[in-house]
Amino acid sequence: MNSGEKLIRFRERAGMTQAKLSDVSRVPQTTISGIENTDKTPGLITATKLADALGIDVKELLPEKEVTK
Repeated sequence: MNSGEKLIRFRERAGMTQAKLSDVSRVPQTTISGIENTDKTPGLITATKLADALGIDVKELLPEKEVTK
C-alpha cells in the first residue's frame, strides 16, 4: 500500500474531507490530492503535519521501504 492509499484510509476513517484535513494540518489541499492520486511519497515535514492532524504516527503514512531506511 502506497502513501496515497494510506492517507485516504486514515482520512476517511477520521471522517475528514481533503479540505478539512488541509485546514487542520495546514497542508494545501492540492498537495493532499497529489499524494492521494499518485505514487508520490510526502516529505517528512508534510507527512508529520498530516499524521498529527489525523492523530496517527507518521510511520503509518510512509511506505514500508521508507520506514526501514
